[in-house]
Amino acid sequence: MTDKNGSNGRLTRRSLLAAGSATAVGAFVGRVGAESTGSASGTRNDNADENGTASDSGRDVTVRQEPGNAFYWVLPGERRLSPQVFGTPENPRRGSALLESRIEQAKGMPEPLDEAVPQLLQDLPPLVAAPEAGREPIGDSESDGIAQEKFTEPTLYSDNAEVTSGSFEITYQDRQPYDLPGEPGDTTDSVDLDAQFTDPAGNEYEIEHDHVVQPPIPGYETGGGVLSGGWLHGITGTGSPLLTEVYTYGASWGVGNVRVNGEVATEDGFRVIHFMTTQTVRDERYRMALDEEMPLAPDETIAGRIHHTHGVVLPIRPTPDGPVFDPVPTAMELPNGETQPFIHAMWEQEELVEGPFDEWEFPGQEDEEASNAEESADGDADFQLAGTASAWQGVAPDAIADTENPTLQLEAGTEYVLVWENADGLQHNFAIEDENGDELQASELVGDEGATQTVTFTATEEMAEYYCQVHPQSMRGAIEIG
Repeated sequence: MTDKNGSNGRLTRRSLLAAGSATAVGAFVGRVGAESTGSASGTRNDNADENGTASDSGRDVTVRQEPGNAFYWVLPGERRLSPQVFGTPENPRRGSALLESRIEQAKGMPEPLDEAVPQLLQDLPPLVAAPEAGREPIGDSESDGIAQEKFTEPTLYSDNAEVTSGSFEITYQDRQPYDLPGEPGDTTDSVDLDAQFTDPAGNEYEIEHDHVVQPPIPGYETGGGVLSGGWLHGITGTGSPLLTEVYTYGASWGVGNVRVNGEVATEDGFRVIHFMTTQTVRDERYRMALDEEMPLAPDETIAGRIHHTHGVVLPIRPTPDGPVFDPVPTAMELPNGETQPFIHAMWEQEELVEGPFDEWEFPGQEDEEASNAEESADGDADFQLAGTASAWQGVAPDAIADTENPTLQLEAGTEYVLVWENADGLQHNFAIEDENGDELQASELVGDEGATQTVTFTATEEMAEYYCQVHPQSMRGAIEIG
């Protein structure tokens, strides 16, 4: 781990790394070292009657995901910019001018926030804006859709993520409709949270939520620290505009500790913790959609779901003098040798147990699910694989059975039939590349669990590896040409 005085602090401050999470900025000045407001997970209900029974006022939203379902650890990276939100190079929006305006607003806050919050916005601009200095045009070779620019400073809103493992259960307890004057921790809203997950290096994490807060960021409205059935991000003014404007089933802002490999990593103080269950914003290739691309139909999403849950821990530490920039002490080492200074966890196959529109289905969803099943004559296949985000699993012939990412032995000039089955309900395809990483062929995406796809190809000496274009790190195997 690297403390705030180490090189990791320089990296994040210089590059705005992870800033993005205005989505999770709550608790900047919450009660430092506050006692837990209820159970160990931070449950509190000040709206209970004298017998301890919860009042009917307000709403609970419960979401969970069991182990073994799709979990993604999001890495730092670039973000495509929506023209609707950020304008064009000739007419930029939500850039440096908005940032300066928010800083000036913050200077009018009571002491000591009048100094702490402006400094925090200078350290982490994507909390409220995308300064023009961090933008670059999208080149012709990487042109994709309507985006004309990208934000090049690495934030937590990237398309770069790896499949690991994780489970969680959260109950958002919404007891007041809007933010009220007072200390950030003075709210009747509360959260029950149990979350565990791993990073791509295999380190184990647990989040210990302490209490809910109302974040003191100019322009933010968080519904008392827990919001249910509303809209966040984009042009709403609450949450970073770098994240698509999303319908939110439940969201919370709070503070607490992070455990890494069984030890409390945040001994120097709480960090900001933000969870939100929203309509799905990750497309079939796990890119974060632009505002103009929303809403995504189920078959356009990574897991065929209309909602998913984000869990974020920000490099923000509450102190008696207000919120300060301080990297989250993760154990995930990045390619540049620094440790990742934020946590962005994504649960893609969760269950909305209780909440607004918990039984609503996207129009036509059932018809699409029924029509997408495919049949294949597996007996005619030279190779059979099962596709999961963690790896290709060999099925047949016996030489590759039960092997992860098995090597395919081929002969140049011979035609082969390969059949693979989608074994986890995430989007996958089958692609082949040469030793330079150039694509030689690729199939269509298949996202229905149990569906099969037949791929026919003729082996050539250029073939080096096969892989899934959605999960190229984990689903990759060698090809040997005889």
